[in-house]
Amino acid sequence: MSSSSSITTSTVNGVTRITGLASGIDVDGIVESLVSAEKAKKLNKLEQKVQTAEWKQEAYQSIITDVTDFADTYFSTTGSSSIMKASNFLQYAATSDDDVVTVSAASTASAGSHTVSVSQLATEATYSSSASVSKEVQGSAAATYSSLTDESFVITLDGTDYTVDLDSVTGVDSLQTAIDDAVGSTTKVTVSTNSSGYLEITAQDDSGVQAITISATSTTDSGLSELFGSDPVLSNRLDTSDTLAVISTQLNTALTFDTDGQFAITINGTTTEFDKSTTLATMISTINSADLGATLAYDSLTGELTLTADATGAGSTLTAADSTGNFVSTLLNVETDGTDAIITIDDVKMTRSTNSVTVDGVTYTATALTGTATTTTSATVSSTSNTAGYSSITTGSGVSTGDYTVSVAQNADGVTWDITLTYPDNSTETVTGSTDGSATFGSGTDAITLAAPTTVTAGTTTAFTVTSTTTFTNDDPATVTVTQDSDSIYDLISNFADAYNELIATINDAIDEDADSDYPPLTDEEKEDMTDDEITAWEAKAKVGLLESDSTLEDLLSDLRTALYDSVSGSSITLADLGITTSSDYSDQGTLEIDEDTLTAAITSDPEAIMELFTQTATSTATTSSVSGKSLGNNSILYSINATDLNTRYEEEGIAYRFFDILEQNISTSTFSSGSEGALLEIAGIDGDTSETDNTLTSLIEKYEDEISEEEDRIDDYEDTMYDKYTTLETYISTMNSQLSAISSLTSSS
Repeated sequence: MSSSSSITTSTVNGVTRITGLASGIDVDGIVESLVSAEKAKKLNKLEQKVQTAEWKQEAYQSIITDVTDFADTYFSTTGSSSIMKASNFLQYAATSDDDVVTVSAASTASAGSHTVSVSQLATEATYSSSASVSKEVQGSAAATYSSLTDESFVITLDGTDYTVDLDSVTGVDSLQTAIDDAVGSTTKVTVSTNSSGYLEITAQDDSGVQAITISATSTTDSGLSELFGSDPVLSNRLDTSDTLAVISTQLNTALTFDTDGQFAITINGTTTEFDKSTTLATMISTINSADLGATLAYDSLTGELTLTADATGAGSTLTAADSTGNFVSTLLNVETDGTDAIITIDDVKMTRSTNSVTVDGVTYTATALTGTATTTTSATVSSTSNTAGYSSITTGSGVSTGDYTVSVAQNADGVTWDITLTYPDNSTETVTGSTDGSATFGSGTDAITLAAPTTVTAGTTTAFTVTSTTTFTNDDPATVTVTQDSDSIYDLISNFADAYNELIATINDAIDEDADSDYPPLTDEEKEDMTDDEITAWEAKAKVGLLESDSTLEDLLSDLRTALYDSVSGSSITLADLGITTSSDYSDQGTLEIDEDTLTAAITSDPEAIMELFTQTATSTATTSSVSGKSLGNNSILYSINATDLNTRYEEEGIAYRFFDILEQNISTSTFSSGSEGALLEIAGIDGDTSETDNTLTSLIEKYEDEISEEEDRIDDYEDTMYDKYTTLETYISTMNSQLSAISSLTSSS
């Protein structure tokens, strides 16, 4: 007779376990079952308690978020949707029958009608160019017409490209024809030669053409260089991405730089230096971002530069000057003072530095003149410098104001005269051929006409000043109507009621849910035998009723309902008078219903009374020692007062302030005189606040986790004990089997 045994050993946490088959017993299986039974006694229940507490905390925090959102929306003292803000209940709409005046009304406005006339708009002081600062499109050498076969170039007029065929071009006239054919018009641009004999392309008067650019059709075309030379001016508008050095070559008057290639300008007392390698765009950006009280801009439509004061009004000062160089004197040589707005409201004339004026809660903003403004430009001859004898000088309405000088020179024929006019910007123009000394410069609204002087003497001069006078005819005032904005007030109250109904429905759903004891949280072992979908479905049922009949939430709902219907001290109306009542259906659990007609009528009849019902504040003073004598109407005092003062505050408050107090007592992160924060935060906490880790449920979870740790240690010890016992058994049986085997061997051999 013989027997054999197999012994397997393992070490766990420093303890050697013998789990072989000497006894034929499944030691691991038995110990695992025993340990599972031990876990079921307490550990599993503790882990389920932790899970339940965590879910309950999440459910509380979800409601805290809903209550906080409700409070932030309707109980801020500044928000447009706040029912605590008195002005939200006194809203007015202002309209104008003419878009030259825009209007808005504040809560201090009153319903009524007003007449508004604008005879002058407020403008900014400026320094600007008298005309386009850049040269016309022009060549740098005399044109060559002998090699133009199969050549072309592109002319761009205000962003539209046209290809000019040069095959038939033999001179200025044929080039004019070729361009006219390309652009489809004989009235857009003029081709000519300048005083240097180079080609020049300019916009025709009244053509509407502003920006002109020419470019080659391809890199192989030579037509452009044949006509305009190697270094032409290819555009009558500046490219702000070019450097100031490049820009200078394109200007009617070149910029001057110092020996370091720089110049400096002073704007409102601040001097800024610029290098010739700086682009015009960078220069503009530097000035505009330097807080100089002015803005520089280049207008690609007119080709003009303008420095504009940030503020409007006659009292708005703007100074600009060259510290070195000639940028201001060359490009910003026309100075214009700012003007005040002149606005007449209900026959009361007002002069303001801006185009807006507020009267009795209504803000009027002028955007244009309401009547007819006629500008008359006239010339006054200097009595001391009129040596040329001009007694009559007439100007068009578009002539720039400023000082002009006329000089007279007799031609070699002894009959005709050259008459030269020097403009305020120091540019000149000469008219040749007049025999009597008369002359006309410009045309249309820009015309300046000099009548024949009594005597014309060579070398004599005349100084005259052009001024403009604007006459305003106030024949079309605007009518502004201010009405009560009943719709906005209605929406304010209605939206609040809807949000209140939604909030209490959420809370009621939570406290009315019935928990199902058949669905406790799953243990880890139970989850191992389930699919993910099964786990999700189970836990959805396990989370039902976590806040069933929660007393804190029930108190919150009760307090809010009571605040709605307790009478407000001194108020002549109640919510019922506004058509706001509780639903007659008990299942609606206190939701509000609004009778639209009743509420609309109440708003129209007495909005001030509605405002007081909601926004009235307490008038008594606190008796609580720490804040004694301070007004109970101050919201900041809420956290310091005792129960007696809190009750007094409640009795004297309107509905909105009562709600504010109740909500703060539940969700405030501030500490009350009791030493606690809001009641809901004390229970569940909220992220970003000290209550996040200091609250009842977190403390309970930590307590359970400590108990779990202790229970896990006990079960580990229990498991080790069981293995110790079975190890001893296995060792004993193995020894016995060995002895039995030896005896059997002796017996069989004898």
